Amino acid sequence: MKRFLAILCAAAVCILLALGFRVRAAGKSDYSKQDVQKLLRFLLGDPADDLTGEEPYDLNTDGTWNATDITLMKQELHTVPQSNMLVVYFSRTGNTEKIAEEIIRSTGADRFVIEAAQPYSDADIRYQDDTCRANLEQNDKSVRPEIAQMPASLDGYDVIWLGYPIWWGEEPRIIDTFLENVDLSEKTVIPFCTSGSSGISTSERNIRALVPIGDLRAGKRFAASASAADIQTWIDGMELPVKKTETKIQISVNGQTLTAVPADTEAAAALAEKLRTEPLTLKLNEYGGFEKVGKLPWALPRSDSQISAQAGDILLYQGNQMTIFYGENAWSYTRLARLENITQAELAALFGSGDVTVTLSLDAE
Repeated sequence: MKRFLAILCAAAVCILLALGFRVRAAGKSDYSKQDVQKLLRFLLGDPADDLTGEEPYDLNTDGTWNATDITLMKQELHTVPQSNMLVVYFSRTGNTEKIAEEIIRSTGADRFVIEAAQPYSDADIRYQDDTCRANLEQNDKSVRPEIAQMPASLDGYDVIWLGYPIWWGEEPRIIDTFLENVDLSEKTVIPFCTSGSSGISTSERNIRALVPIGDLRAGKRFAASASAADIQTWIDGMELPVKKTETKIQISVNGQTLTAVPADTEAAAALAEKLRTEPLTLKLNEYGGFEKVGKLPWALPRSDSQISAQAGDILLYQGNQMTIFYGENAWSYTRLARLENITQAELAALFGSGDVTVTLSLDAE
């Protein structure tokens, strides 16, 4: 297998050189499934028509595009938030982690574990010892224990569940470190804690006074023995923000990716549903000096009306043909989408005078 990959990579380099491509080191992290497919097609010897060689696909910076770059690219895809909720927690003995696990299981939230750069040992939390690390930290409100690694970003998350044990009646100081290094001013934050007897109210007051928070909800203290039913009852009693997403269509053509806003039609909704399954590559033929048109692999619902099409309009013709306009024409169409942030002159130059291949994919923001 290794020998096969080596031969495949060598062949890929030869293709690049033959096509006059220059391998460009990776400089972005917002890769799409379309990027994965384009790189895979290239490695299999069938490069996409819109592949230029300027794409930042050399993720391991070894001067070639190879199978390792595919693996790294797929890993980058997994960094995109899968939920609008994130469970952030610090757990030294595992009690808080048990609660966090149940919240994740119930809500489908993503996870971030706060880990100390200098891990806490058993001796560090021996509370009967006045000189143990935890006691010294809790007695000094200015202490900020270093976190091993902060999350790259909280963008995309609307709700942050914040979990911690109670140490001497308050949140551990490492929680303060986290709070002071993220922006929660537009987030809903829901605290939860574990303790033998102390409540959560003091830590809630501390958190509220420490940093601006968009909506700090009333938290909940759990015993280490809390059941899944106890946690679920608490979750069920909340009104949680629903993630608001704006679905857009990405259109790749001649090495450039355009963005289109779907129309409010049945056809546009049906197209988006198709693209949720997989991207669509379509050959568009030049027609009339004002549009590119191609036959779809399936029919979409029609709601035709007389439309004066403008550059940037994406319309459905006769139920099974998609047209992208770079000029103007009046006819009976159904609206699908409209390209944004591109002028008529830019669009005409990008599409050129002949046939063109485009790839459509879904982008939920």
